[in-house]
Order: sequence, then structure tokens, then C-alpha cells
Amino acid sequence: MVVPKGKGGFSLVELLVSLGLIGLVIAAAGLLYFSGVKGWERSENQVEVQQNLRIALNTLSTEVRKADVIEIDKIQKRITLTFYDDDGAVSAVRSYRFNEDRKEIWLDESSSTVAMYIQDCSFDYDDDSLLTISVTTQPLKGMESRNYTFSINTRGKSVYEN
Repeated sequence: MVVPKGKGGFSLVELLVSLGLIGLVIAAAGLLYFSGVKGWERSENQVEVQQNLRIALNTLSTEVRKADVIEIDKIQKRITLTFYDDDGAVSAVRSYRFNEDRKEIWLDESSSTVAMYIQDCSFDYDDDSLLTISVTTQPLKGMESRNYTFSINTRGKSVYEN
């Protein structure tokens, strides 16, 4: 077959159109990839914060339910739990407080972290025997700050506020 001169390949217009279409496909794929990475990072941060809070508040609620005396210090953002043995002697005292510098809830006796990524925390007590723990989480990359409120029934406990 004889091909006339100048008719054997792509024209410049065809080449530019095909390169433009390939560029659009690559740009769309890149956008999908990077938005997926951002979504993954955001969900990882959210899971980390929520799991951290769940473990911390499960620990606190278990300790509060076992405690005999609960002292709430709203100014220092601290809750002190006193435990008695069968003979009525103090067997343990544990204080949990919000450390504003490190943005954590700490167990004072061991200076160990109970919850991380905390922007603010407060402990309140009402007349219905409910201890309310309010926590505001830190904003992390791709995630806004959120408020969480948990209530624990303290019936039969001695509760003091100052």
C-alpha cells in the first residue's frame, strides 16, 4: 500500500488533543488519590482520638463506681477518688487531673497519661447524683475540635465539691 506523502502519522492538532486528554486523566487520578489520602488521615486521627477517649473514660467510670469518696476540684480540674478496705481504712487514693500544659488527663500518683489530645476538661456534680465529665478534644490535622460529655451515676457515694 502506498501512503501519500504527509499522510502517514498524526497531525499536530491530533497530538495536542491526545496529550491534553491524557493530562486531564492524570490530573483527575491525582486529585482522587490525594483526596483519598486526606480522608484516610482524617479518619485515622478521628479513630485515634475517639479510642483514646473511650479507654480513658472507661477507666474513669470504673474507678468512680468503685470509689467510696469522690472529691471534685473545679479550679484545678481534678477528681480525687478514695477507696476503703473492708475494715474502713483507706486502701488507696487516686487523683485524675487535666494537665493544661501537656493537654492530657493524668493520674497524679504515677504521672501517667490517661487521655491525650485534650484541649479542655471539667468535672461537675449535680443533685441527681450524676458526675459529669466534659471533654473538648484538640483539633488535629483534618479534624475539628469536638465536645464530649459523659455522666456517671454516683448514688451511695460521698461526693464533695470545692
